[in-house]
Amino acid sequence: MDAVPPALRYRVREVLQLVEDGTLEGVARERMTRLLEDGEPWLGADPSLAEVGYWMLDARHAPELRVRGCTWLTRFPSEQTATRLAAVALDASTPPTVREQAIWALGYRQVRALHAATQWSPQAVQVADEALVKLADAATAAGKIASEQLPIALRHVQWEGAAAVIARAPGLWGEAIECFATPALARVLLVCLDDIPPQHRLRASRLVAAVLGEEALPMLIARAGGAALDEKLEMLMLIVTLAGEAKLPMLEDALKGMKFADLSRQRAKWHLQHKGVVPTVRGLRIARSTAVIAPAERAAKCAQAADDLGVLTRFARHPEAYMYTLWGWMVRGSGDPARARELVAAHPESQRLVRDLYLEDLARRGRVKQLTAAAQTLQGADLGALHLAVWGRPLAALELAATARLHTPELVSARALACFRAGRPDLTARILAEDLPPSEIVDEDSLPPFPGPHEKWLVEHAPDARPAITALVRNEVLALAKAAPYDAEPDTPSIGAVAPIVRRLGRGLPGSTVYLAGEFKYMDKGKIAAAVEAAGARLVNGPFPGTDYYVHGDWCLVQTIAQLERQGARRLRPGELEGV
Repeated sequence: MDAVPPALRYRVREVLQLVEDGTLEGVARERMTRLLEDGEPWLGADPSLAEVGYWMLDARHAPELRVRGCTWLTRFPSEQTATRLAAVALDASTPPTVREQAIWALGYRQVRALHAATQWSPQAVQVADEALVKLADAATAAGKIASEQLPIALRHVQWEGAAAVIARAPGLWGEAIECFATPALARVLLVCLDDIPPQHRLRASRLVAAVLGEEALPMLIARAGGAALDEKLEMLMLIVTLAGEAKLPMLEDALKGMKFADLSRQRAKWHLQHKGVVPTVRGLRIARSTAVIAPAERAAKCAQAADDLGVLTRFARHPEAYMYTLWGWMVRGSGDPARARELVAAHPESQRLVRDLYLEDLARRGRVKQLTAAAQTLQGADLGALHLAVWGRPLAALELAATARLHTPELVSARALACFRAGRPDLTARILAEDLPPSEIVDEDSLPPFPGPHEKWLVEHAPDARPAITALVRNEVLALAKAAPYDAEPDTPSIGAVAPIVRRLGRGLPGSTVYLAGEFKYMDKGKIAAAVEAAGARLVNGPFPGTDYYVHGDWCLVQTIAQLERQGARRLRPGELEGV
């Protein structure tokens, strides 16, 4: 697993040991879930790890483990993977939950947070498409769709075989109609719009207009008159898109006496300026196929798709909530903070999805108060503090850093840079020498000092993945500093935020909390406890958040030590407490 960071190698081996009996319960389930989430950007770097997914798919294993196997294999979209998943999806004896996940995985053509090198080959796409169409063909023949995932999976399929199946029963497959269609399917949809359930007609109308262009005009005009209000307005917008100013009177007649008519007129003006473009369909075609697009082309394509998915929200909200999710992933794929701002302005609920880019945008524009509130809400106080320190607001950075729950590389970098820019280079030197973040666990023996093997690997192989780690390891924290924007909000007027840093570096025991970690066989636990009380500190019964110090026993789980140090607890040094 040389292509995977050391901490993830350790976690892969740990999880495989926990599930070696083929079950997935309790601690094993929790750690598998976290591994899939944390490892999403990295696991796909090593194709040999696909074997883990193949093993998890084995029919002898518990259904829940097999479900995770399907998810695991989305990181490795090879022809072999598609073949394995297709076999599971097409086997009627497969447990329903496993079958549903296999269908989902066959249709999952999105990169999202996967490794940048992830790409479906044409052969893998063909195998997956054939399996999905075979399932769809059987459902069409039966007149009933038993799978919830199959229609959504078909939204990613660009093969004419899928279009042919949908054309046989467009009313049945309304959920699958979105952004891909052949001209033949589009003509069928245009004729059969009334057969499509109402909740799917808007998508069907847009798709028809995008595929057929002016060919669809006569039928759209004929249908617009008798359509329900929402459908009528959408059809009229599509008619204006395709026909231009000549059809504006139709739209004006429909808008008479309506509230918010001005917004509809503004949207019509946009369509006149972009004749023939159905932006949501164009954006969705990219969003549904990022894992098929060459990695070098993705950022530009995602930027285009983000613009397409967002442009019409200037005039009205998207009726489908999932559109904002796909828009958010396109923003992340573009890596553009300004586009994150546009998304959040249109849909505040998307802040969490584009958190890092959104916080960066606020810092670049000097929006101190807004950034502070957003960072605390989004559990990103450490990252927000670093951005404030970078963009010239050190005292606000230290105030925000004081609310952070975890002692991360971002938090340490923020404190070090902010202290320097606040006129306390002495504190910066001490932070970088005495208060570095914990390293990641790479084995069961002990927690290595920062930087450990994991951090060194990141700096060597992926220095942009965690800029704070790179800056700390290379001793380049001060080089992160940038000038504050000319119109930035003023910094916090008080230097009180420096005091917590001084206290932390002072390592005073009076009033602090201490945890005795691990087993004490040779060390005198009672004597140490008495010394803690004599020093004016108090013992706590667990590795709780907010604990100031810990005493390492004769033996202690490395996971416990890592938890303590991530929460900001520091190990008591020899001489700081009697008996230690």
